Amino acid sequence: MDIALLEDNPSDARLIRTFLESAEHKCHVFDKGQLLLDELPRQNYSLIMLDWELPDIPGDQILRWIRNNIGWDLPVIFVTGRDASEDIIAMLDAGADDYMVKPVNLEEMLARITALVRRSQKQQKNTQAIDIGPFLLDFACHRITLAGTEIGLTPKEFELAGYLLNNIGQLISREKLLKEIWGYGPEVQTRTIDIHISRIRNKLSLHEEHGWKLTSIYHKGYRLDAVAINKNNNELPTI
Repeated sequence: MDIALLEDNPSDARLIRTFLESAEHKCHVFDKGQLLLDELPRQNYSLIMLDWELPDIPGDQILRWIRNNIGWDLPVIFVTGRDASEDIIAMLDAGADDYMVKPVNLEEMLARITALVRRSQKQQKNTQAIDIGPFLLDFACHRITLAGTEIGLTPKEFELAGYLLNNIGQLISREKLLKEIWGYGPEVQTRTIDIHISRIRNKLSLHEEHGWKLTSIYHKGYRLDAVAINKNNNELPTI
């Protein structure tokens, strides 16, 4: 696969490039953000690897440019020295697919790259909009509407909502959600799942009086159920 690496540290860039090429990938190295931005519209990369601290345009701005101008199908992974939990969560929420903190294990990095590309290819097979109850999910544009009204969700909120709506009635473990939505990153604190669950519960009105029930099950995980309600808003058996 063709991989674009944005890394201004020559030794890090050389090490990563040599390793990726030994695994039979092509690695195109850029040491400035603008150089990468100039090439992205003209090239068809399989994956982008971003450092954060760069001499011209920081990696977070590069990520947002990619999502706004290239779209959501292109996998993006951060490989950076910034290890604060708030930075990791912020970039995952902004649309990064994975986040690794330097120094990285090269074998693990390669495994994550392979998993990201495989997941991206799988997602691209189903990019049409689908209806689930009052929700319309547009996977190509990462947009969701509720009864015709667009609801503003962050990228990870959208992925989480889509995953739950595609698994109605099933108990989904925290570990499964971390793997499927946030990748395999052990750096991400489990608390971030609780925060995202709370956000989408409120934003999407996933409450019993509206016909939905998003339950947090202690030490188990989460389950989204569609519930029937009568005119007095009394809950009937789960459907």
